[in-house]
Amino acid sequence: MDKRYGFDYKTILEHIPGGAQLRQNDEDFTIEEVNQEFLEMVGFTREEISGRFCNRFSEMIHPDDREKIREEIAEQLATGNKATLQYRVICKDETYKWVMESGRLACTGDGRKRIFCVLLDITGPVNKREKMRMSLERYQIVMDQAKDIIFEWNIVEDTVICSANWEKKFGYTPLRSGLSHQPMLLRHIHPEDVPALLELMENMKAGAAYAAAESRFQNGNGDYFWCRVRTTNQYDAAGKPVKVVGIITDIDEEKRMIDDLRKRAEKDALTGLYNREETERQIRGHLENAPNERCALYIIDTDNFKLINDGQGHLFGDAVLSELAAGMKKITRRNDVAGRIGGDEFMILVKDIPSREAAEDKAKKLVDMFRNLFLDEKQAVAVTCSIGAAIYPDDGETFQSLYRSADLALYEAKSRGKNRYVFFESDKTLAAGMAGYSSLGSAIDSDQRNSGVPGDLVSYVFQILYDTGDIRNAIQLILEIVGKRFDVSRAYIFENSEDGKYTSNTYEWCNEGIVPQKENLQNFPYEGMDDYEALFKDDSVFYCRDIHALKPEQVALFESQGICSTLQCAIREDEKFHGFVGFDECTGTRLWTKEEIGMLSLVSQLLVTFLQKNRIAERDYQLAVRLNTILDVQDAYIYAIDRESYQLLYINHKTKELDPEAELGMTCHSAFFGKNTPCENCPLSGGAGEIYNPRYGVWTRVRVAPMKWGDNDAYLLTCFDITEYKKM
Repeated sequence: MDKRYGFDYKTILEHIPGGAQLRQNDEDFTIEEVNQEFLEMVGFTREEISGRFCNRFSEMIHPDDREKIREEIAEQLATGNKATLQYRVICKDETYKWVMESGRLACTGDGRKRIFCVLLDITGPVNKREKMRMSLERYQIVMDQAKDIIFEWNIVEDTVICSANWEKKFGYTPLRSGLSHQPMLLRHIHPEDVPALLELMENMKAGAAYAAAESRFQNGNGDYFWCRVRTTNQYDAAGKPVKVVGIITDIDEEKRMIDDLRKRAEKDALTGLYNREETERQIRGHLENAPNERCALYIIDTDNFKLINDGQGHLFGDAVLSELAAGMKKITRRNDVAGRIGGDEFMILVKDIPSREAAEDKAKKLVDMFRNLFLDEKQAVAVTCSIGAAIYPDDGETFQSLYRSADLALYEAKSRGKNRYVFFESDKTLAAGMAGYSSLGSAIDSDQRNSGVPGDLVSYVFQILYDTGDIRNAIQLILEIVGKRFDVSRAYIFENSEDGKYTSNTYEWCNEGIVPQKENLQNFPYEGMDDYEALFKDDSVFYCRDIHALKPEQVALFESQGICSTLQCAIREDEKFHGFVGFDECTGTRLWTKEEIGMLSLVSQLLVTFLQKNRIAERDYQLAVRLNTILDVQDAYIYAIDRESYQLLYINHKTKELDPEAELGMTCHSAFFGKNTPCENCPLSGGAGEIYNPRYGVWTRVRVAPMKWGDNDAYLLTCFDITEYKKM
């Protein structure tokens, strides 16, 4: 027994769990005794501590921590006889370990004060905390720049947590539980879109890694707008899906813009009627879907329109055509099909017409409208038309045969002196049919003046890509527009795997009658294709009029897809081959002109540029999901509060597990401490960094960081559980 202390302190030191010291309460923290566990912690022997540091423990503390530790010990011992601190201690291998010290001041028999202290190695938790801090900073950067709504759906408990911008976006409190019950979805989702969301949820519950759906959400004013929902699954140790993390993106503007672009692609720019291709598509579709319905097809040719154009100019001629189109719209019904199929030629399908007499009455109204439309003008314009008409199914059971009959009737009307209508009669029009005559086929004047300029199409494509926020739908639409403009069989994009060994068909548009190949060309290996990249020359273009001129393995690849000719443009990033944009002809060999190759190459370059932009955006989305997951797996209670109101803005999963009743919008002192006012020792108002919560029986050490939550000032609180340390 040591007489200075009245007890055997050496025996006590050796039996204390953790590193233990007895040291003087002086400027140097002079060591008088240490236990074996402390020596093992730092790696020094007693002799080395004495020789290297002269028993001055302050010399073993990291230089950046020394002065702070002196101040903290003095401050804590001034109000009591205990002190708790954290700092770094040097080890024999020249590294530093983080330790937590719990010390007690004791007076010896000689009246001198000494400190008994226990040191615990907390290097692991501190490093984890630093990594978590960096993760939080990265996550916050993503959150600050994102306008999307992030949500988390606990599949097991059927509960939902949403980011704080939900209420700002939609104008009402988000759903907290019962998401999988259909009546809950029906409250704020457009009825037509509920099945798509239910399918997404079922897929996620079944274990799908990713899923996406588009639907219309209702805001607080009762208006619907389009959103895209993208989700990622999380699994337990057994591989069972337990949690879904998702992002809701507002795509209403992009959706409406794409719908507008699609309508513009279908309509003739001058008259607002359908263009020739869309007119034929609509008529073919109706005849196939309603084979028993009587219809009347009218082909209308404006008589001597060239004289109007030559005499009055193209602008005047365009105005005449616009007025004629408006007159036809008034005569036909909304569900009839009316289109401009040539410079001054039109085609109308009147659906479900009751009789031939009714069809003749409609034709008479069309002829009268042309005759009388401009008679009351200050400068009268004489405009007439010739109409050829045919009845479905009497005069043709397919679009082609019906069109042929109406075309022959139009020839008969012109032969009789124009300014009249003629219905097809087989005995009177057979001779004209045998002569192989066709009354139509001229191009649209306004189209001729614009379509030959490559810059128009390229500018149009660029505008679509630049303005849209939905690159995927925009690219699909552009492939359709370009495919139709150049009358190719198939337009597509292939993107390579990261290692460049495989390629996948990621976008595809097919013309009528062409079999899609996208499903058959996923993860397709380049191996065996005899250096496919070499087909692309210095200008990154591979053009082949006849695929049979290629090597046998390449011929076999193209033949399997029904390709006769192809034009492909390489996708390159940092000079590395990443895939290609392609245009195929499957109906026969095709001679691509220099102008076509040049224009398609420019369009391809635009697609590639915005495709790479989309790839970066997708990577950012995946990063956001991963960072959100990181927050939930951190071994700390993490939450964010508004700086002024103390309202909860964010709660991580560990905090939610500690208190399932805590909800966003509650104040932190109400949610976690059951108080109406901020806590007395709140760290935000200068309280101690260690807080005890009697509701949960948990000690935490709190770190506070100021941050921005949207436009508001906020605090991020990270609470580390030190209950076990406190018990020791």
